[in-house]
Amino acid sequence: MRVTDIMTVRPLSLRENDSLDTASRLMQDMFIRHIPIVDADGRLIGLLSQRDLLAAAHRKDDSSPIKEIMRTDVTTVGPQESLRRAAEIMIYNKFGCLPVVVDGRPEGIITEADFLKLAIFPLASEPGRKGKA
Repeated sequence: MRVTDIMTVRPLSLRENDSLDTASRLMQDMFIRHIPIVDADGRLIGLLSQRDLLAAAHRKDDSSPIKEIMRTDVTTVGPQESLRRAAEIMIYNKFGCLPVVVDGRPEGIITEADFLKLAIFPLASEPGRKGKA
């Protein structure tokens, strides 16, 4: 099996100058915990997690730009990477997600929840599952 088999396609993304408040509201409204941060050309330049927002809550104003707290050392995988390799990367590095990138642009995201769903629900019972991040 490959990452493309269980990843969420077309993940929601933000720009580095969007506010922390915008990111927080998006996460709450869409029930997501990770947001890829892209530049004007749609290339991945960072990642923001719910944990990052919580850690910055007492240090930063809600109007602060995402670039002040986003992670820029983001590990990514391609859609044809094996699920085993993606899981190993996540486990050994204690990552909650991996952006799935093609030519520098996020095409998907794979999260811990995707692996849990795979363990509980067989792929055959989830046609067209690919949806929100």
